[in-house]
Amino acid sequence: MKHPLIDQLVDRVDDALVNYFRDKDLTCHPLDRAMEYSVLAGGKRMRPLLTLVACYELGGSLDEAIAFSLAPELLHTYSLIHDDLPSMDDDDMRRGKPTNHKVFGEANAILAGDALQTEAIQIIASAPHSHLDDEKRITMIKELCLASGRRGMVAGQVMDMEAAGKEMDVDRLVKLHQRKTGALIRYSVRLGAMLGNADESQLLDLTAYGQSLGLLFQVVDDLLDVEGDSGLLGKTAGKDVDQNKATFPKLIGLEASRKFADGLLDEALQALTRLPQQEKLLGSLANYVRHREY
Repeated sequence: MKHPLIDQLVDRVDDALVNYFRDKDLTCHPLDRAMEYSVLAGGKRMRPLLTLVACYELGGSLDEAIAFSLAPELLHTYSLIHDDLPSMDDDDMRRGKPTNHKVFGEANAILAGDALQTEAIQIIASAPHSHLDDEKRITMIKELCLASGRRGMVAGQVMDMEAAGKEMDVDRLVKLHQRKTGALIRYSVRLGAMLGNADESQLLDLTAYGQSLGLLFQVVDDLLDVEGDSGLLGKTAGKDVDQNKATFPKLIGLEASRKFADGLLDEALQALTRLPQQEKLLGSLANYVRHREY
């Protein structure tokens, strides 16, 4: 993502996350340290970027959107902490560092994830904004809960665990990842659209973009698990194969998975054609997702 504004936005998100954890309780428990450890471990910051870029392309205020963009990143980090637990994917490395439970223990990792989830909701409920009315703020909170809960990300995680070692068709795998990975990515785009005061038509187009992008992200993840390098990925490559998980390369093969990813990229870009983009950064983000190496 070689674009000056993208680089600036990543820096602003990182600075805002550092500031968010500046006020820590270090006296009697490790909770704040465990939360901060995983949030500040790095990462692509794709979800806050999508929120900010969608808002920016529609002429919204980046200064006011920054705080809101942290919500999907905190919620995403909670999901990574829980995903790495021994009872789930049982991974030792995340973002190039030991996973949260390896540093703070399983109980503290679970609780750190729980706390990050509630912090995300609190941000949407209370972050200041000059013209955001209560009705739209409530909609943002409801959609965050839908994207992350029993019909969204958590449901996808359950489907993923239940599918290990079992036969699965492509349609069910698509539904799984539309929930586990795609729902929060789609929400991140919609959040930015709402902050940018999108009209109904624009919101529908951006929703279609987010839907295609979310699934594209996972298809590329599956490809990288086969073809990627653990050093670049910051996590263990080949983990899905070792755990006998259903993946797109496993079900349809590598070449068909690449073509599927290319088709999803085309869908995402097509959804943007009617939008008034100032610098076409949403398209750049979609191309980055398709061709990323980590």
